[in-house]
Amino acid sequence: MRPRVYWYRRVGVLVQFEVAQPPRLWNFVASMADMTGLHILIVPAWWPSPEQPTAGVFFRDYALAYADAGARVGVIFPNLVSFRHLGRSLVPIVPRIEREFLCKDIPVIRIRGLHTALGSPSLQMWRYRSWLKRGLEAYRSLHGQPDVIHAMCSIPAGWACTTLRDELASRVVMTEHFGPFSAQMTRNSGESLVREAVSKAAEVVTVSERSREDMERFELGREILVCGNPVAREFLEAPLPAVTRKGPIRGLFVGRLSVEKGIRELVEAAITTSIEHNVEWHFVGGGERQSWVMGRFDSWGRSAGVRFHGELPRERVVEEMIVADFLVLPSYGETFGMVVAEALCIGLPVIVTSGTGCEEFVDSSNGRLVDIGSVESLRSELTFMIEHARAFDRIALSKHARSRFSHHAFLSFYSAIFRQVIDKSTERT
Repeated sequence: MRPRVYWYRRVGVLVQFEVAQPPRLWNFVASMADMTGLHILIVPAWWPSPEQPTAGVFFRDYALAYADAGARVGVIFPNLVSFRHLGRSLVPIVPRIEREFLCKDIPVIRIRGLHTALGSPSLQMWRYRSWLKRGLEAYRSLHGQPDVIHAMCSIPAGWACTTLRDELASRVVMTEHFGPFSAQMTRNSGESLVREAVSKAAEVVTVSERSREDMERFELGREILVCGNPVAREFLEAPLPAVTRKGPIRGLFVGRLSVEKGIRELVEAAITTSIEHNVEWHFVGGGERQSWVMGRFDSWGRSAGVRFHGELPRERVVEEMIVADFLVLPSYGETFGMVVAEALCIGLPVIVTSGTGCEEFVDSSNGRLVDIGSVESLRSELTFMIEHARAFDRIALSKHARSRFSHHAFLSFYSAIFRQVIDKSTERT
């Protein structure tokens, strides 16, 4: 695989490194990953809630990784609960502040209440920022002044943080996770708010080269940096199968059962390949297309070879990946492809769509690429994977992936960026 490149402007050197690091360079990178002395406040666009327990779950990995590297970390989440979730849980009509903890030492301030934007992105942004101000006041009274804000996504988090009438507004590092980026760049979706957030942030990062290319098409007028998401330690440290599995080949899909995840193409291709081969399909996740998926398998008489697990906690996802033979994610668009990175760290070969963020870390050594929206392309690669999945060296595949997605590179990147932003802000004052 190609080396990942990071530009550390603060120290003025270009650092390239791959899976196997020379000791001196690795020590240099590891030292830069030390975040001791930093106080980082994360403001996410999504965060797990009673209504959406897996929403933004990977943002927690940022918080945990920073804390592991020695930083003080806190989270503020304006939890605007839409009327469509009414009835799923108790939601206060008047927003209230709730204090929580991620693990034992990462405080989370959640401002939670019922909300509707009446179809107006501006109203949603204004309310998110208003609740953020309340949360920031409560956070400071309990935990002191953060050094820097890490805002997750340009709207609502990035815009709200960068337009605060607060000294921290000049210390906002914004990471874009939303994809496709073009979906935000219309008048009705809040293009002007996105552009304002991008222009005002101290630094703007996205999670893949593909995502950066999508953003640069809109002539945003500034440099966009790239750093992939951290993979949760559950996947980096999971045990691997001791012996080769026997019995039916197990295909695995993890994600939302929705059109944009390519679920229609997957089901059509899976049904026909299952007729010709002994395959057992496992679907992890929920979504609006679940009843349709069940109906299609049932109409072909293949329902006996399908299991629907619903949304699962990470420990259970790890278990499903360990006993699977391959993972398939024929999504129409992924800024990064977290579930693909997680599967590779478990040693699973994968099938993903070309032209997405997943393509950057998938090749013939660990998987197959298919055309977006093509049942024929997917059927062909499913047939190949069904016949060859157990020939992949899962131990070697896992070691390679775990080295690639090690937290060292991720932490080194953000440690340098955060300290640079703080230094610049201090110089101005």
